[in-house]
Amino acid sequence: MIQPGLERIGQLLKNVQFPWKAIHVAGTNGKGSVCHYASTLLTRRKLRCGKFTSPHLVDRWDCISINEKPVDEILFRKIEKHYTQLSLKENISASPFEILTATAFHIFNEEKVDVGVVEVGMGGKLDSTNILQNQAVSVISKVARDHQGFLGNTLEEIALHKAGILRPNVPYIVNKANENNVKNVIREYAQEIGAGPLLNVDSPELQKALYSKQNWYRFSEPLLPFQRDNAVLALVAAKQTVESMGLEFTNFSIGKILWNARHHTNPGRLERVKVPPIFGEPDKEPSRNKGRPVLVDGAHNPDAARALNDYLHQKERHRRISGVTGPPRHGWPITWVLAMTEGKEARQFLEALLRPGDNVITTTFGPVDGMPWVKPMDPEKLLEVAKSKVPMLTGLAMPIDGALRALCAAKYMTDEAHPIVLTGSLYLVGEFHRELQTRSAKGWWFDPKFEDDRKMFRAMHKEERHRVNKLLSGPQPCSSDRVRSLENKTNEGRTEGRENQKAEREKRRNIQEQIAALDLELERLRAEEQHIVQTPLSKAENTIPSGITQRPTSYRMSGSNTRVLKYDPKRERSDKSAKSSHSTGEKFASRKYGSKMQSPKDKLFKDLFAEDRFGEDAAQGRELTEAAVSAPTIRYTPSGTSTGSDPHPNSSESSNLFSSSGGLEGSKARSPRPTSSDNDYDDAPDPTGSPYKTEGSRGKGDQVGQKAATRGN
Repeated sequence: MIQPGLERIGQLLKNVQFPWKAIHVAGTNGKGSVCHYASTLLTRRKLRCGKFTSPHLVDRWDCISINEKPVDEILFRKIEKHYTQLSLKENISASPFEILTATAFHIFNEEKVDVGVVEVGMGGKLDSTNILQNQAVSVISKVARDHQGFLGNTLEEIALHKAGILRPNVPYIVNKANENNVKNVIREYAQEIGAGPLLNVDSPELQKALYSKQNWYRFSEPLLPFQRDNAVLALVAAKQTVESMGLEFTNFSIGKILWNARHHTNPGRLERVKVPPIFGEPDKEPSRNKGRPVLVDGAHNPDAARALNDYLHQKERHRRISGVTGPPRHGWPITWVLAMTEGKEARQFLEALLRPGDNVITTTFGPVDGMPWVKPMDPEKLLEVAKSKVPMLTGLAMPIDGALRALCAAKYMTDEAHPIVLTGSLYLVGEFHRELQTRSAKGWWFDPKFEDDRKMFRAMHKEERHRVNKLLSGPQPCSSDRVRSLENKTNEGRTEGRENQKAEREKRRNIQEQIAALDLELERLRAEEQHIVQTPLSKAENTIPSGITQRPTSYRMSGSNTRVLKYDPKRERSDKSAKSSHSTGEKFASRKYGSKMQSPKDKLFKDLFAEDRFGEDAAQGRELTEAAVSAPTIRYTPSGTSTGSDPHPNSSESSNLFSSSGGLEGSKARSPRPTSSDNDYDDAPDPTGSPYKTEGSRGKGDQVGQKAATRGN
């Protein structure tokens, strides 16, 4: 659910100030790498640096880091909850990314960062990160076609969105590899608003004091041009930011930091990862336990695919292999493990990567935490697209989900010396890292606690080896009828398996959506309840009727549901004792109602009862509430009793509340809380909040309350 615009994020952060400097980075490709380099430079310059990039890789909070370390989960959830409740309370209807952005900026404040490196989510002009007004420098990386439904179909339209992050009198930098029409649009917009100056990334000073030095040469020599461009944007931005703070950042220091940090990889960007459960050799020496590396990259659009292809052409397809004369004309074949998000330009993406002789394994990824609207392409359709672009390749659409399972099949489809690349989506990369997270530990092969996991992987290897051998061996010679019969059975089984997998993914995604909706509803109800509790009683509501003391001996509710409410000091003492013996109201409620409260409705009642405002027994308070709602007219008399009757016992006007005259009037009464057959809060608390016993006959409300008390016990 993408909602461009700054109105909602402005409401979320209307009272929040940002005392830190910002490096704001927009662009289609490379902006994540720019943020990575800039954060590394600033952190090693001994400044406290926050970084906010999107989407997250493994956990939702790892997109926010302080000094290159993900923020604490507890802090993240606390602040995220605050903005979720604020959105509900103020009816802001903020999107998940807007709440995430507010959370990130608030955490930067909490952590007292000096500089925040902020990556734009989508576009620039209407992105929620563009609420910032504290930029030290604005950066625009490589601009290409992506998200055309929101940003426009031409590069000029997209570039204008990116240029929206520029600010008057704030320096900016643009990747020099951008097309001239893109650079012209950005320059014209900058002149229109008075942004600038445009910083020169090839200034004579940098050429002489940095680019010609040994540290820079050793750092940049193995990089491809697009990688060097990203590093240059980052170092110029970091240098400008530090100097704007009145500090010094020498070119020598920059070169030294980059050289020393050359092995500090950016996860999911041209990342080489070893996968012990798939490629490890437990019977070999420890150095070979983890096996060969695979290349993992989050490229997901045609421009990023071309950059990845340039890297592979130089580093993999034409590299020398010991004992082999040389690569074929198209280079060494690559085995691709692919998954893509629905709606992406799969044809152009695959056309930029695939070559004749390559192997392709298509798979999928599960629901993305916090983004239930993100859906993967069907692996069968993705494989069809691949074969339509490059017919001379071997392809397999995985019938079972899982990044590691797809890599397992890739192992048995690939010569040991040939590369394996996992790409197509950052969501696939994230799922790969999640599956590998606990399985890359040193003791995975030998620790008894991983025995069940190792057993599962042994079965997986057997299944995928059989699957690949069956694919590569081709059809066995037999009669045409037998062939058709086998093909039909195979297709039926494959279709059934694929449909089961798809149904399972949809089920998980629907569950995630339902959980998210229920969480929002709970937050809304909590905010509403807190608002009601904190709202001061009006003068009329706060007036004690004449003849009623602070603690009345008794008063009578007249009508068909006659009862006497008596003040009980023992019950009040018991209530106070219960409060002191429980650290929270929620624990008090859970002890009273236990594990029986498992349905969503019961969970909502548990939250309500956890406020602990109903005396010793929450169910007793519920009885009083329902009795008050179902009771007829109550009129106080100076003697402390009430008289009167309701001529319309079934009328909605028979609901009771303190009237404007200070007593209780049925004709002007309303329920203490709106009730509805669709509302899980069927009953409201006793308006007086007093711990009273009830005596007398019981009506319908008493029966419902008694059921609640019985269920709790």
